[in-house]
Amino acid sequence: MKKLKVLGQELSLKLSPSFLTNAACPKYLKLHYVDKVDDRYIRVAAERGSAAHAAIDELMGACQEGMIQPSSLSIEQVSDAVQKHTPHTILAELGEILAWCRLWAERYKISPHLYGVEEKVALDEQFEDTTWDNASYRGILDVIDIEKEHCTITDWKSQPHIMNQAELDTHEQLTMYCWLASKLYPHVKRFTARIWYLRFGFYAETTRSMEDLAAFEQLLLLKERKILEIDNWDPIPGKHCQYCDVIMHCPLAQDLSTTNTEVISQAQAIAVAQRITVMDALSKELKGKLKGYVKKNDAVMFGDKWVWGFRAKESIYWDVGDLAEVLAEYGHELTEVASVDSRKLKKLIKAAVKEDSGMDAELERIQKTKVRTTFSGYKQGDAEDEESEVE
Repeated sequence: MKKLKVLGQELSLKLSPSFLTNAACPKYLKLHYVDKVDDRYIRVAAERGSAAHAAIDELMGACQEGMIQPSSLSIEQVSDAVQKHTPHTILAELGEILAWCRLWAERYKISPHLYGVEEKVALDEQFEDTTWDNASYRGILDVIDIEKEHCTITDWKSQPHIMNQAELDTHEQLTMYCWLASKLYPHVKRFTARIWYLRFGFYAETTRSMEDLAAFEQLLLLKERKILEIDNWDPIPGKHCQYCDVIMHCPLAQDLSTTNTEVISQAQAIAVAQRITVMDALSKELKGKLKGYVKKNDAVMFGDKWVWGFRAKESIYWDVGDLAEVLAEYGHELTEVASVDSRKLKKLIKAAVKEDSGMDAELERIQKTKVRTTFSGYKQGDAEDEESEVE
């Protein structure tokens, strides 16, 4: 395994996709590899994903043994695998995991070029094959298909977010999987990485060239060198806070002190922004756990009648056809009160492009642009969410 000496402390690391995400924070490195804290968050989403992975691994084995496709598996086989691999701690999630696995069995097709399932790739300092526990670089490839010089890697994902093509093309985890496979199978020259969305029963794919993997290797070595330059263990908040399993030990999360009346310096602004980032991530995690409790029990009341629970909200809407008819009767146009759903209109434009009707050009000709600003934390380069409606 890789041994790095940082601030006089020796860190024994195994560089994996998840490690590279969290290593951006020095405090995370200290808590994990120096203090080795045992108190960790058990994230339901991660537990669900692990259970589904393990169940599908067993079902893939049954398919290989019986020389069948997943669609030929019986409902009982799928149910038994899910039951076996779902821990009791997430018993309430059993139905969702079963639905994912049944959808997978219904739609996934095993390639005739299947090469490996749940393949553990472990490399030493020289990028040579080694044992899992002694690895410096490692990762688990859910499915590997190899046809001559072409390798396809499939990764099961239970996340609700469907990534766009730009996100897939720059997804570092997928790049690392391809890089690991390139070291284990040096004859392979072309790579396709797929994400199979368990919730939705389909995959999206991206490609990586040998040049992409060479650039990733340089980036990997650069990140290692940057870890060596750490000069303090202070936390550096960011998107990785959402996945940190030791966030409750973060001093920023524990800081309940008041702030200055005004933020007047850059240093104060950075400190406040960092604190908000960590507290938001911790708050999101705690709300998820509280929501799970309330679903199974009841609303929680505390203090002066303060309640956390579910509340019904009533909203008023009109059928568009009926509304247009009534307005016309009294001399008004629907355009006086109507808004346009831009997302639906963009789908209509895409359909018009395929039909080559010319309507897409006309709609784009009359479209207008408006700009608004919102205050939030965001990653530079990320696109602002599109508005759902345009006046």
